Amino acid sequence: MRRLSRNIYRIEAKEMSSSSPDRLMRAVLKTPAMRLAIGSFRELAAEGIVRHDADPLAGLLLADALSAAALLSSMQAEGERATIRISYDGPAGSIVADAASDGSVRGFIRNPHVMAGAATLEAACGEAGATVRFTRSHAGKILGAGESKSAFLLPSPALACHLSVSEEIESEIRCEFEFRPDPKQPVAVAAGILLQAQPGCDLGEFEQVRNRLQTAEAGNLLRNFADDPESALRDLLAFLTGKPEAPELALARLSPARFHCGCSAEHLRNAALGTLGREEIDKLLRENPNPALRCQFCNAEYRLSAADFR
Repeated sequence: MRRLSRNIYRIEAKEMSSSSPDRLMRAVLKTPAMRLAIGSFRELAAEGIVRHDADPLAGLLLADALSAAALLSSMQAEGERATIRISYDGPAGSIVADAASDGSVRGFIRNPHVMAGAATLEAACGEAGATVRFTRSHAGKILGAGESKSAFLLPSPALACHLSVSEEIESEIRCEFEFRPDPKQPVAVAAGILLQAQPGCDLGEFEQVRNRLQTAEAGNLLRNFADDPESALRDLLAFLTGKPEAPELALARLSPARFHCGCSAEHLRNAALGTLGREEIDKLLRENPNPALRCQFCNAEYRLSAADFR
């Protein structure tokens, strides 16, 4: 499996912006035999960054993880959920992204203000690369889980490496972002594509597609997806396969991925009881009769009282 580390992400202030809504598509190709998911995730990435007040470096890591999870959601069976945890030995700490088959995605970064102690992606993530933990579940039952190490720092290529090695599904993910200095609308462009080889795929041909996906031209084509999705997808596939026209494909237009947590005061209360126990809860209530519990996934705060813990 080819892997060359290369910075294909840009943290820049952009005057340009896209007002196009988020989109998500899934397609299956006969030649080469592969499937793909492609989408624009500007609103999804922006909501995650704003909810967690993430600085530019933390925002890049979180936006990348949320976009990769959104792409993966389109490949899951109905009712399935995928949870991705990326851990680092640097000050970024860890990132968690959770995606359901209906396109609902949530996530957080442990240190949303990583730039207080790190000026570069390498300094934020540390020297040990990324540890990827990937879990699939359905109705609370674990269907599969795995862990791997990756030299990649960004979540999307680290996840692609994990899927290829641990899940034995040759995969490639590329995401493209452009940011702007607007705390309410920090994302100008967020787009991503997931490619996976299918049974019967010529792996040599898939390797060529994978390598073309890492070029500057592929990145430019991917950034055009939000404005003209089907045309941009066909142009990108023609480029990736080295053909004058895009190969034949079966295309499905899906509901766009969205940031959705589903937390509640009751859920956090039950989690607190399960984690702390009755005695620690009673001590907490003596010190603070109206404690605030905060959801780590969406940063929502819930004020509770002693009566809520009865």
